[in-house]
Amino acid sequence: MLKILNLIPMSDIKTDQKYLVKSAFLNLAGTALKVIAPLLMIVVARVFDKALFGVYVSTQLWVLTMSRVAVLGLDKGLHRYIPQNIVQGRDRFEGIMESVKRTVLFSVILTAAVLIAAYFGLHKLSSGLAMLSSTEISIYILSLVPWSILHIFAGASEGNRNPQYKIFINDFAVSALAPVIGLVLFYASFPQTLALPVGLFFANCLGVVCYLYLIRKQFPEMPWRPRKGLSKDLLNYSIPLGFSEVVTSFLLRMDLWMVLALLGPEAAGIYAVMVTISNGLKTIRQSYNPILLPVVAGMTPERLKTDLKPVFSYCVSMVTLIQLGIGFFIVLFPEQTMMIAGKSFITEENPVAVLGILMIGNLINGMFGLAGPVINGLGRSKFMLLMNVVSLVFAIAMNYLLIPRLGIAGAALSSMGYQILQAVWMNIYVYRMIGFWPYKWTLWIQGIWIALLTALYVVLNNGFEPGLLTKGVFYGIALLLILATFYFQGLGGKNPKKNR
Repeated sequence: MLKILNLIPMSDIKTDQKYLVKSAFLNLAGTALKVIAPLLMIVVARVFDKALFGVYVSTQLWVLTMSRVAVLGLDKGLHRYIPQNIVQGRDRFEGIMESVKRTVLFSVILTAAVLIAAYFGLHKLSSGLAMLSSTEISIYILSLVPWSILHIFAGASEGNRNPQYKIFINDFAVSALAPVIGLVLFYASFPQTLALPVGLFFANCLGVVCYLYLIRKQFPEMPWRPRKGLSKDLLNYSIPLGFSEVVTSFLLRMDLWMVLALLGPEAAGIYAVMVTISNGLKTIRQSYNPILLPVVAGMTPERLKTDLKPVFSYCVSMVTLIQLGIGFFIVLFPEQTMMIAGKSFITEENPVAVLGILMIGNLINGMFGLAGPVINGLGRSKFMLLMNVVSLVFAIAMNYLLIPRLGIAGAALSSMGYQILQAVWMNIYVYRMIGFWPYKWTLWIQGIWIALLTALYVVLNNGFEPGLLTKGVFYGIALLLILATFYFQGLGGKNPKKNR
C-alpha cells in the first residue's frame, strides 16, 4: 500500500484549485464573522476607561507574543509534518500530542516566571504596565497555557487541510468571546480592572475545549498521551519558523507598544482602536498564509513553472478585493468608523486620517505580502527570519524617530514603511528564486483599485468634504465595481485558469 501511495502525486493543479476555492469561501465566511470581534472591542473601548483599554490591548498582545515563544513554531511545522505522516508511513496523528506536551511545558515555565516577577512587582519597571497590580498581571499571564495549546491544535487542523477550524475558533470565537465575557463581568459588578483579563482567560479555555472534540473527530485513533518524544525532524523544521514568528509578533505590535511607552496609555488607547479596525484588513491577508503555503510546498520544480502563477494570483485577487471592500468604507467614513468607539477617540492631536495610513499599508501588504508563504513553502525560512529581524530594527528606529514628532501618525507611517520594505524585498527574492513574477497580468486591475483608493484618501484629507449621501452613493458604486471585478476574473463560479 505504501508503494502505491508513493506513486500517487500528492497534489495537482485541479486538486489545489478546488482546495483554494473552498478555502477562499471559508475565508469569506470567516471574514464576515471576524468583523464582529473588532466591533465588540470597540464596544469595550466605549464602556471601559480609555487608558485601561489601551493597557488591555497592549498586554493582551504581549501575552499572545509570549504564546508564540512557547510554541517554538511547532504549529507551523505541523502544516508540513501532518501530510508527510502518510507519505513516510507514520501514524497519521504523529507530532500532535508530542507538540502539545512540549508547548505546555514551556508555557508553564514562562507563566511561573512571570508570576514570580509579578509577586515582586517587577512589571512596574515598565511605565506602560505600572498601573497594573500584581494580581492583574498574573491573571493576564494565566491565558498563556490555553492560548499556546490553541496554536498547536489549529496548526494540526491546517496541516490536515481543515483551515476552517482555526478561522472559526481562533480567529473568531475566542477573540469575540473575550470582550463579551469581560462586558458581562463588568455589568455584573466585577472589578473593572479584572473583568477583561478574566474574560480573555475563559475565552481561551473554551476554545481549547472545542478543539478537544474536533481533534478527536479528525484523529479518532490518536491517544491523548504521547507514546514517544518529539521528532527531531519536526523540531528542526519548526524552530527557524518559530524564531521568525516571534520576531514577526514583536514587529506587528512594536508601534502600539512604543506609543504606549512614548506617549502614554491614553494615546495607546486611541491608537489601539485604529489598529483594531485596520487589522481587519491585515487578518484577511494573514488568513491565506496557511492555505497557500502547503500548496506551494507540494509543487515540484516543473509544477512551479506552470502552476504557481495561477494559484498565487488567485489568492492575491481574493485578498485584495475583500480588503478593498472594507478599505473604501474606512476611507469614506473614517469619522463614523471611529465614532463607534466614542467621541473621545477623535481629537485634533490624533486625527482620523491616521486610520487611512494604516489601511493603505495593509492594502500594500495584501497585494504583495503573499510572497512570504511562497518563500516559506519553498523552504527558505531562514531568509524570512533575516528579513523580519531587519524589519524589526527598521520599525524600532522609525517609531523612535517619528512618534515623538508626529504622535500616533508617526507610528502609522512606521507601520506602512516596514510593510513596503518587506513587500519590495520579498518579491525581488521570489523573482531571483523562480525566475519569473508570480503575478498574472490581470492583477493590474487590483493595482489600479489600490491606486484609486489611495488617491481618494489624499483628496478627502486635503479639504474636499462631500456629504454623507454623496459618500454613500460613491461607496455603493465602488462595491458594485469590485463585485464586477470578482465576477469577470472568474474568482467565484470557475476555478482559476492556468496561464498558457
